[in-house]
Amino acid sequence: MENASKALIIAGAILISILLIGLGVYVYTMAQSATKDVGLQSQAAQAQNNQFAAYFGPKKSSADVKNLMNAIRSNNISGQTASEEKEIKVLYNGNLSSTSAISTAVKPGKTYWVGTENDDPVADKDLTATVSKSSAAYYSTGYLRVISVYEGDKK
Repeated sequence: MENASKALIIAGAILISILLIGLGVYVYTMAQSATKDVGLQSQAAQAQNNQFAAYFGPKKSSADVKNLMNAIRSNNISGQTASEEKEIKVLYNGNLSSTSAISTAVKPGKTYWVGTENDDPVADKDLTATVSKSSAAYYSTGYLRVISVYEGDKK
């Protein structure tokens, strides 16, 4: 009897050890896949932002601004169909405006400053806040949220 009870205790200990090792492997693989997803999401955000950042800077032509507005318009349309948080708002001379209105307002022969003013990410609770000059330029996911365009130099 004594040997049988020792064998049961040893078998139980081995079973518990196997369960703990399995649980540890499961937790490790879940954590590893989560960090991979975060890296991919930030790379996707950076890749998208780079297509707009190419238009950033002082002394941009009206053609550059119109091309940027077309890129923003198509981004916003594709973001709506994918139901993702990638909509980009545009401030023209400090006021919220549509891409169509800005494309009409820019005049050949003039130069424009294009960029972001507040490079902070927005808190999720502030997503519904009205967009202004002090608004955060990026979503918490890293995607661009607000781009500013000024006639002449930034004011």
